[in-house]
Amino acid sequence: MPTVLVLIDAQRDMLLTPSVHTALRALLNRARNEGAAVVHLRTGGQELLFGSWPQEQVIDHGADDAFLGSALTDALPAGCRVALAGVWSEEAVRATALGALKRGYRVVLASGAHEGYAPDAAIRVEHELATAGTVIAGADALPFD
Repeated sequence: MPTVLVLIDAQRDMLLTPSVHTALRALLNRARNEGAAVVHLRTGGQELLFGSWPQEQVIDHGADDAFLGSALTDALPAGCRVALAGVWSEEAVRATALGALKRGYRVVLASGAHEGYAPDAAIRVEHELATAGTVIAGADALPFD
């Protein structure tokens, strides 16, 4: 089952902690090196933090659940695993993960590669999403097979 990396709102206007910035960059580089499909979600046409390669899709979204009113569903192959990372944990990351689960995707959240407004947001969201059926995996161990 292929894994598609979906980076949520990793944009130049977002203030990321250095550890999350580093984890996002490493995760994206690993996905690219392993030939995984990558989808960049952004709001308002903002500039992507790490840019995109020609084969990567860039999708604008307006709702926290990025499946709503965007082309995200069309960008994901049927039966794929969706690997999520980005900002903000308690908003778009959470809502998009729940939206993916609702649509029948297997979802993996990259622990350490997402953050929220509140210092404990990432931990709270990981607990909630794990209870809902999301697999939580370290960003360095996330599978791209």
